[in-house]
Amino acid sequence: MADESDVLLDLWKGHREEARQMENQRAALTNIVIIVAAAALGFLAQQGNLQESSLGVTLPLCALGVFGATTCAKYGERWAVHSGLADALRHEIGLRHPALKLSDLIAANRAEHQAEFPRILRLRIWILWVVLHSAIATAGLFLSVWVLITRN
Repeated sequence: MADESDVLLDLWKGHREEARQMENQRAALTNIVIIVAAAALGFLAQQGNLQESSLGVTLPLCALGVFGATTCAKYGERWAVHSGLADALRHEIGLRHPALKLSDLIAANRAEHQAEFPRILRLRIWILWVVLHSAIATAGLFLSVWVLITRN
């Protein structure tokens, strides 16, 4: 039968892998959204002027941005769940094996990190991804409104 520490370590590995998977899925989605958005904007630029038929590109662009922002927020939430559980499991492993001094190691790393990056420390990376996708949605919305107010 497995030692309790082995079970905790396996659980920790599983949650770290799940957190990593959330980041990989977010990256793949963002790459697809950026490629489609660039193609849509390139197509619109090639048309020369925005026409009513451009709504067939601008409205889906807006929807794609909203989908990307919502999905990135969800990936951020799922990452936080798995990362939080992994942190709790790591803490438990440290309690069971005090000779490892995991708490001291983690505290020293956090202090060094906070000293090196005091201004940007509180900014969560998933928020940047949501902002990027929101900008795509806003561009689609702005272009759609522009088409509607300038149509003949």
